[in-house]
Amino acid sequence: MNRPRPATPTAPGAPLPAAGLDEFLHTPARLNICALLAPAEWVLFSFLRDSIGTSDSALSKQLTTLEQAGFVEIRKDHNVRRQTSVRLTDNGRARFDAYLASLEDLVARARGAADSAQIRSGQG
Repeated sequence: MNRPRPATPTAPGAPLPAAGLDEFLHTPARLNICALLAPAEWVLFSFLRDSIGTSDSALSKQLTTLEQAGFVEIRKDHNVRRQTSVRLTDNGRARFDAYLASLEDLVARARGAADSAQIRSGQG
């Protein structure tokens, strides 16, 4: 019995669903912040600001949003000229890691779809 096959990512014209991509993290500013925080324990506010190339107020707004969502912890050291440091929380790190895994899966599927298209067109 022939059943219709569901569309696969490698089928011509089939969409490549972004299943698992966290919409909250998918904004460029938040994604950049998390990427800079991921390999470190604590990161200075000034380093984040300079690395991202944004204003103090724009970065503060994004960090507050991330903090309210449980992604980051913000520490202010008033003994060292009001120095502010930021780190990913365990929850933030887990969600960022899950986002990266989903993104890597999406890229692998996209490359597989591109490879299949090249083979079908005789370019591979």
